[in-house]
Amino acid sequence: GVVTPFLSYGRSSMLANCLAIGVVLGIARRQGPVRAHLRVPLRNLAAVLALAAVAVWSRAAWVQVVKADQFAVAPSLSEQADGHIRFEYNPRLLAASSLIPRGTIFDRNGLPLATSAPHLIKTSVESYRSSGIVSARTCAAADPRCYPLGGAGFSVIGDWARQTNWGARNSSYLERDSDARLRGYNDRQRVVEVIDPRTGASQRTIRRDYRELLPLARHRDDPTHPAVAALLNRNRDVRSSIDARLQSRVATVLRDGIENGGHARGAAVVLDVDTGEVLASVSYPWPEMSGGGPAAGASDDATLDRARYGLYPPGSTFKLLVAGAALRSPGSPESSTFQCVRLPGGRVGNFVHGWSRPIRDDQRDSSPHGSVDLHRGLVSSCNAYFAQLALRLGPQPILDAAAVFQIDAARPATAASLRRTLPHAGYGQGDVLASPLKMARMAAAIAARGLVVPVQWFAAPDLTDEHPHRFLSEADALLLGRYMREAVIAGSVRALVANPTPIAGKTGTAQVAGAPSHSWFVGFAPYGGPRQLAFAVIVENAGYGARAAAPVAGSIVTAARELGLF
Repeated sequence: GVVTPFLSYGRSSMLANCLAIGVVLGIARRQGPVRAHLRVPLRNLAAVLALAAVAVWSRAAWVQVVKADQFAVAPSLSEQADGHIRFEYNPRLLAASSLIPRGTIFDRNGLPLATSAPHLIKTSVESYRSSGIVSARTCAAADPRCYPLGGAGFSVIGDWARQTNWGARNSSYLERDSDARLRGYNDRQRVVEVIDPRTGASQRTIRRDYRELLPLARHRDDPTHPAVAALLNRNRDVRSSIDARLQSRVATVLRDGIENGGHARGAAVVLDVDTGEVLASVSYPWPEMSGGGPAAGASDDATLDRARYGLYPPGSTFKLLVAGAALRSPGSPESSTFQCVRLPGGRVGNFVHGWSRPIRDDQRDSSPHGSVDLHRGLVSSCNAYFAQLALRLGPQPILDAAAVFQIDAARPATAASLRRTLPHAGYGQGDVLASPLKMARMAAAIAARGLVVPVQWFAAPDLTDEHPHRFLSEADALLLGRYMREAVIAGSVRALVANPTPIAGKTGTAQVAGAPSHSWFVGFAPYGGPRQLAFAVIVENAGYGARAAAPVAGSIVTAARELGLF
């Protein structure tokens, strides 16, 4: 529903009340008997005041007794310092929630990712070492919360002690988003639309219900009370979808790949194709951890979750989505062929209708591709082909395909906006922006024979309104997956051919104004296997996708195989 906040401004009414009281007190100080002509009015006034007192007491009884629970948990809307309207709640309930010890966040295999339990803090390093993770962080007994993965898990887990970056809208931490679960109650959070009374604009905000905390607020001094004991005895642990072993390995190979190449930033994410569970999500650089949270002075660069909230031009990896849009469209546009010729000046590409400047392929392509269909266009990553295919499709099929994964193909996401950059959007440039998680999800949909599965951050299915839906038919997804495998074998990712695990994927070299291109690789493995993992890797400003991101992806696949994940 839509909620309109009522913002009251009571200063003027308070002054008026004080003035009225002053007048009454001034009259009361006058000496002498009550004048005869005032006796009847005074009796009437006394009757009115008596009725008012009855009304006040009745209202108080209604609020404090009859509807006590309803009023105690009712939130109020207020404008925050950042200009957004959010709900505020009874501070007694929030204070009561702080009395409940936080549970432990476990990985999918039972390793603690975040814990306050003394015995787990003491044994966490040994538990990690027995699982093959020798880089686990040692926690001090005085730490309010232990994070054995250290900074390598920060972008997923967050920190409870310092709550670094806690209020940012571009962050999602298990510690923050699972707070109610970790305290053993259900706050029934839901997203609602609210109206800003000043501008009339609609905003989305989260509304929670703290009704389950009422017994603790009312009987906080009596832990033996049945309702309090029942609340405190609930299971407060959470089991996430993250595999701590893979998270640690992905963090290591990503960091090494970035630093060895002389680069600074990047991200990687790994999904289970069948379930949509996130097995690993790493953003580099990450903050150094100390005393239960990031060290003081952690930069925004280190706290940004690039895997989920970094927005980048996807470059040629977006050709997979345009290919999917063609396969989804009637009339078999994927069977259309377009020409890739030699341009004036020696580069390879072609002119497109309505644009004066030609679309050029990579400068390493020394020979024109000639007559190109979807298969050859994807394997050879021909920009000219996908620019012409995008024009043939038109903006709406591409917008519809991008919307399946919440990818921005244009800003705003309208046909008119996309039409202005359509040929460039066809190969992932123009105004196209995507996160690594969204690109990994697209690869997962292709591997899952066209089915888009909701992303899960918990080992047990999370409560979500999203249900699996189709991106491609099974036959078209199998076809596109085969093209991705051939792109590795015969295309621009030949460095991964030697990997013992067959990998299907697509590189991307996304151009950035005034800086080196971003290096991308998205794909899935093992190609044709019964259980598959999908992944996306980006190394910022690292140039060709085959040079920086693809080797990191190959190492991630190797790590997953060695851990027995497929």
